[in-house]
Amino acid sequence: MKHLPNFFIVGAPRCGTTALSRYISQHKNICLSRPKETHFLFNSPANYPAFQAYLNQYTQQFFCHCRPHHLAIGEGSVTYIYSDEVLGRILDINPDAKFIAMVRNPIDLLRSYHFRLLYLMDEDCWDFQQAWERQESRARGENLPPLCRDPRLLQYKEAGKLGKWIERLFAIAGRDRCLILVFDDLKQDPRRTYQQVCQFLEVEDDGRTAFPRRQQSQFYRFAWLQRLLFHPPQTVMNWATNSSSRGVMRQWQQLALLRLHRGLRTLNAVKQDPPNLGPEMKERLQNTFAEDVEHLSALLGRDLTPWVNQSPTSKF
Repeated sequence: MKHLPNFFIVGAPRCGTTALSRYISQHKNICLSRPKETHFLFNSPANYPAFQAYLNQYTQQFFCHCRPHHLAIGEGSVTYIYSDEVLGRILDINPDAKFIAMVRNPIDLLRSYHFRLLYLMDEDCWDFQQAWERQESRARGENLPPLCRDPRLLQYKEAGKLGKWIERLFAIAGRDRCLILVFDDLKQDPRRTYQQVCQFLEVEDDGRTAFPRRQQSQFYRFAWLQRLLFHPPQTVMNWATNSSSRGVMRQWQQLALLRLHRGLRTLNAVKQDPPNLGPEMKERLQNTFAEDVEHLSALLGRDLTPWVNQSPTSKF
């Protein structure tokens, strides 16, 4: 099928996938979906009259800009890694699909992830320790933020168990079709990480040497605008997703909406670092994830245990 994706950056959130996607999207033979995170495959094909109709909407909505010279076509929905069903669905769509996942110190990941959920208004508890302690009640449907799209997003312990999810990815997709990258490596030697991805995707290394960094931590200026951008009324959603236009005109409308949304997000953003974790909370997280990090180390053949062996008083 035309523009059928053949690789997927499936996770994990807050592990450098946005930077990686930005770098590889500029390669002449690589095409990424617009937007990077489609989340489309969380939709069940059962909701469509036929599987072909499901595929047609997926490819036409997110990959219509891809061209024949694009040898590697992919997307980067970073919560796919948490769903066995979605990983299996990817293989239904393309049995030859390749998978890229990025991992990171789970304590750093959760600090950043919690702040991101605050930014997206899926979380309303500013203090991470309180949010952590509410996991059980939220799993029962209690103490949920009014704008939270999916209560599973608030299960921080599950989000941080990267060893568990990488093992599941290997079991479903096969180890040989997975490339696992470490956030620290991308930060310290982006050129080498870039080369690894090019080799994995079977595209020629274009010799790129510039890998500019961007400040990712941000918050919003105006809550009302943030709510409109990320939790719009259903009438706005219906207008944005339904149109009598077809073909090229519809594609231009989608592109214009994406650019407008991106511009308003930029206008409403202000740089701000996530709140620091106290030594007690950090030690608690280290103890929580020690076993999983050991498991991840064994899966990757690399010692990652320093992630959970740092002094709890060390600066984040």
